[in-house]
Amino acid sequence: MTSAQDRQPDSSLAIGLCTYKRRPSLERLLEHIAVAVATLGQPATVIVVDNDGSDPEVRKSVEGFSARTGIAANYIIESTPGISAARNAIFDEATRLGVRFMAMIDDDEWPAPGWLVELLKTQSAERAAVVGGPVRPVFPDNAAHLQKYARYWSVQRQFLEGKPFVFCSCNFLIDMQAIANEPRPLFDEKFGLSGGGDTVFFRKLFYRGHPMAWSEDAWIHEEVPQSRAGFKWMRQRRYRVGNHAVRWESIGGKSLRSFAKTLGITARLPLYPLFRREPESVMVGWLLEYDKIRGRWASHFGDVFVEYARPEEPGQKQCR
Repeated sequence: MTSAQDRQPDSSLAIGLCTYKRRPSLERLLEHIAVAVATLGQPATVIVVDNDGSDPEVRKSVEGFSARTGIAANYIIESTPGISAARNAIFDEATRLGVRFMAMIDDDEWPAPGWLVELLKTQSAERAAVVGGPVRPVFPDNAAHLQKYARYWSVQRQFLEGKPFVFCSCNFLIDMQAIANEPRPLFDEKFGLSGGGDTVFFRKLFYRGHPMAWSEDAWIHEEVPQSRAGFKWMRQRRYRVGNHAVRWESIGGKSLRSFAKTLGITARLPLYPLFRREPESVMVGWLLEYDKIRGRWASHFGDVFVEYARPEEPGQKQCR
């Protein structure tokens, strides 16, 4: 395989992904990407940024994938810990290669065969700078009962101020030409270990007028491991969501506005079941809303939930 430094772009499309100590799921993802590229019927370059680099077998897996499929694959080790540094490395490489469009996906996911086709079709139809798609959870066999509550583990269409809003980096396509003049680095290092930096990134794009769209048919699957297959983990996740939200809401001197929002949704909490926003279980919905509010109050008092803590950094909360 040609090195990342020597590789020339094979097309105007790249698929970027960050990985960290998940070689088996990375290998599964690469095989599904090969199917998606074949379904698309045009060349693409895969950019793999390894935020670990300690396992030489990861590079071998990427090289083997490229040799078997003929798909250009650039493997890069990003030594700076944290998801922001890894995401920035992907965008830097895509910029260096001069690709027009880049899709991104997580290393514990795998796409539908028509994933790339649908993302590009929607981008063309909507002239969008960013196109998002849904994420569908796949539960372990002994947690099949959670399928009833699948939407808590999924990513679904969202709106901001009445317009489509793509809010996370686990499934999206971006027009690199549209964001060519956006200040670098794109992802804030302050969110590198905590998570939430993708929402900050997409909010910046949204408020700078970059149009967004949604493709319901550009779906991907996400593996739900045993460690996540339960409401204990989901409650922790909602706590994290609330904790991170206060941080990005407060950017630009807007901490008082964020605090006012926390007061408002706290006052609403006793009446929350009446809204029936979670028809699967009103009380489960209430409990998760309560955990989100707990996370918000913790953030107001200086507690930062760390999602991507490394083993050598003890004493930090972790949700993976």
